[in-house]
Amino acid sequence: MLVLAASCRKPGGAVTQADAGPAASVTAGPDAGLQLTLSKVDGFLAYERLLRGDGAPSAREVRRLSQGVDGGARALEEAYAGLRRRTEQAQAVRADAGLTDAEVQALEALTAELALARAGSGGPELDEAVRSLEESKDRLPAEQRAGVERTVARLRAQQERARSLSDVRAKWGNAAVDLVLVREKAVLELWGTQGR
Repeated sequence: MLVLAASCRKPGGAVTQADAGPAASVTAGPDAGLQLTLSKVDGFLAYERLLRGDGAPSAREVRRLSQGVDGGARALEEAYAGLRRRTEQAQAVRADAGLTDAEVQALEALTAELALARAGSGGPELDEAVRSLEESKDRLPAEQRAGVERTVARLRAQQERARSLSDVRAKWGNAAVDLVLVREKAVLELWGTQGR
């Protein structure tokens, strides 16, 4: 079903906006040179929420619908009509925000990388586990301490990269990452990760 929704995307036309808010130029990554604004980030989030919204029948639901008395033809038509309506609404939101296909693709990649990096921080559970490792290493034999110290150092470095978003910033640039961070909670919700 998601493939069907993605195939319904139409190339965007030129849409102008009077005030798109502060702009961030994406200077690195696969889509270098894009001008992102807060209104485009908001438009992207609204667009993605519509595309991913509830109500899209799953493959299991489509199979169930097709087994109806009439072969499921009517139920399937209604399900596909609903999917088409939602896709058309999403495309209208994308066009209203002035988002090009390249900007949507860039924002999909950027927001996914940001959410993945934040998930990599591990949250309070990882902090506690690292503290426990550090406290217990002194009670270990000397030959095991070095391994625990290396593990702790790797985990701390991973947490720092996730918190500072250094890898994401290196790829997409500070301005683009800072702009998306204005809507960090919504981005994390979009990708199903929790804020850390």
